[in-house]
Amino acid sequence: MTDQLTEWHRHGATTTVPVRGVPRAVFHRVSGSGRPLVLLHGFPASSFEWARVEPLVARRHTVVTFDFLGFGASEKPRGHRYSVFEQADLAEALIGSLGFDAVTLVAYDYGAIVASELLARDRSFTIDRCVFLNAGLYADQYRPRLIQRASLWPVAGNLLARSLTERQFFRSWSRVFSPEHPLDPELAGLHYRALRAGDPDPGLTARLLRYIPERAAHRDRLEPVFTGTPVPLSFLWGMRDPVSGPRVARELRSRNADADIVEYPDLGHCPHIEAPERVTADILARSDVRPA
Repeated sequence: MTDQLTEWHRHGATTTVPVRGVPRAVFHRVSGSGRPLVLLHGFPASSFEWARVEPLVARRHTVVTFDFLGFGASEKPRGHRYSVFEQADLAEALIGSLGFDAVTLVAYDYGAIVASELLARDRSFTIDRCVFLNAGLYADQYRPRLIQRASLWPVAGNLLARSLTERQFFRSWSRVFSPEHPLDPELAGLHYRALRAGDPDPGLTARLLRYIPERAAHRDRLEPVFTGTPVPLSFLWGMRDPVSGPRVARELRSRNADADIVEYPDLGHCPHIEAPERVTADILARSDVRPA
């Protein structure tokens, strides 16, 4: 009997897209039919984090999920310096290769920072709507976990990344889930496997975490999109999130009192994993609205 992760990969494909002049192997899945909807995953996971959401939204949309460079089953170039701007290039190249002129984006955590850059740039496709889930949208309201902060230190970061076991992965990640919807250890094990799959670089997780200072360094480019873009935005927010929960939600409301924010009082940092049916219903309520 195959497990969920094996099945997830079995029904996907690896394609090569040019990213900054370099061909990159990217794992992706396309399912369903209807107006295109692209799901962008977070750290430290992969597209597999959408496994319980994808079949539900695929009833009404053509759904695209993929692993960012360095994540899951996509290419993990050894010693690479990862960048959210490069990941935005990858997303744009993949969406273009699929022939979509307009898409809805649903973006969580790391993927939300990539989506912010896509909103800020001139793109080869139209974004009809962007739905954000918990993420550090405002650098000064974001509270990364101690292990994330330590992983950014040059020596400690490499040591932590090299010594990351499945048990440590579960302990760290479980702390951002709500007590009402705790992380399942078996599911965490599958996500750990996805994170480490084909991993040639023992310091990979530390390299991927460079998005935290990168996002802060480019806040003047990324943060204005949440009030300045003409693209309709929605925010589905777990309020039990210790990393980017109430503080970010309050900041969003303070800057735009009319912002479309759904607050989940019993969900943590990973609402789409904790309560996929509820979150899917809120995604569909927004993605089904046709652009004017």
